[in-house]
Amino acid sequence: MSESSVLDDYKLSNEQVRIFHVMKGLRNMPTSLDNLADEEIVWAVAVGTIDLPENPSNSDKCFYEKAVEERVRRLDRAETRFGWFSLQYTKPIMRRLLANWFCGMLVIDPELKTRDGNPIQFVREYYGEESGYPGPEGQTDEWKQESIELYVLMARSTCRAYPTATTKGIVSFSDMQDFDWDKYDMGSKSRNSDISQLVPNKLARMITFHPDEKMNKFYKDMSKRSRKKWGFKQYTDFKSAVAAEGDYLPSELPTFVGGTYRVNILKCLRYLLRREPEAVALLMETHAEMVENGELPQPAHML
Repeated sequence: MSESSVLDDYKLSNEQVRIFHVMKGLRNMPTSLDNLADEEIVWAVAVGTIDLPENPSNSDKCFYEKAVEERVRRLDRAETRFGWFSLQYTKPIMRRLLANWFCGMLVIDPELKTRDGNPIQFVREYYGEESGYPGPEGQTDEWKQESIELYVLMARSTCRAYPTATTKGIVSFSDMQDFDWDKYDMGSKSRNSDISQLVPNKLARMITFHPDEKMNKFYKDMSKRSRKKWGFKQYTDFKSAVAAEGDYLPSELPTFVGGTYRVNILKCLRYLLRREPEAVALLMETHAEMVENGELPQPAHML
């Protein structure tokens, strides 16, 4: 994509465009960033300036330049650790992506956005047999590494497919009624807690409902400052969440989190990978194989 096309797609402010050109002129950058594409610089600019004031002072400008430069340098660490630029979808990872989305985990539908235009990750935290999610004994080092790679690939594809994932941030809307603490691997989450700091997207708001006792305690123990920082909102059930957040959310919500809108999962996955033709081909091949072999998940909440 040309520079003008990228800047037009991402609708940066004049100050963000200025910072973008400053970043393009940086020297003494890591070797892996020598040929950084315009769009990849824009990702760092968008996330690093997501709360940039409308009329920034000179002090603000200096602060945000430094913040964006740090995010650009983080891309080098992201490549070193996760293969942010070089990692590719494989058949096993594509199978897991399909299984997760057809169970309602981390689904983004291009038709459903917040009032402010943020893409929404709709999540049904589901660990049933159809999901293929193993218990603690099956969570091998290989499985954990594959989980990391899937997360990174999804994050990168989301940046490519949804410009507002970086300019506005992503909103998460999660039904927790099927959450399984016995299968949830806190150790893996803790060991890789810095992933979100190394990839150029940002969670703008996290809305959850149907919490269990442990989740309720966690929420009550959070400070008001922490809740505000993470945009964390927790509700008793779907009805309560919609009553409180309805003006912010789209008028229709997916059936698998309590709404009436039936999501076309395969169509959404094709949109997610729309700028990655090889990944789309692998998606369709893998989907056809899973359908033919009766391996595509069909949990009750997705029917």
